Amino acid sequence: MDKFIHVLYDYIVEYLVRIIGVLLIVTVLMQIFTRIFFKVPFSWTDEFARFTFIWYCFLGSVLTMHRKMHLGIDYFESKMKPKNQFVNRIFVYSMQIFFAALLAYYGFKLLGIVGRQKSPIMRVKMQYIYMVLPISGVLYLILSCNEMLKHVVHGRSQNAVESNMAQGR
Repeated sequence: MDKFIHVLYDYIVEYLVRIIGVLLIVTVLMQIFTRIFFKVPFSWTDEFARFTFIWYCFLGSVLTMHRKMHLGIDYFESKMKPKNQFVNRIFVYSMQIFFAALLAYYGFKLLGIVGRQKSPIMRVKMQYIYMVLPISGVLYLILSCNEMLKHVVHGRSQNAVESNMAQGR
């Protein structure tokens, strides 16, 4: 499972985030360049930049969570006893799984609603834009389930080691 997670997040998602980031920068620079030098910007660059920014934010947040670089407040958890820390961590992972499932579920529902809509300028199906919602929801779900599983397995084995040490085994 760890190899699957490593390939999925460290190669595929990271590669997509980098490509989308470059596309976003190039598009915005094109917009600026044409506005300054030709006085008339391309009409599609604003819309394309907005769509790539949406994808960049959602996939970037998945990558941030995978690398554990997201904002976390551990002050209260650090004041808890180890057993309570273990339970609190399970609660946190459960909430992540719950919200990831909501994002994936309602993201898929939204795709059905916007099925016939097209963007005003580029005439791209809006499903392609909103597709990032269920994709990121599933990616969050996989990541959170994996982290919770590792926590439970490590926590139980850690408790067993401490118990055995206390009993002199």
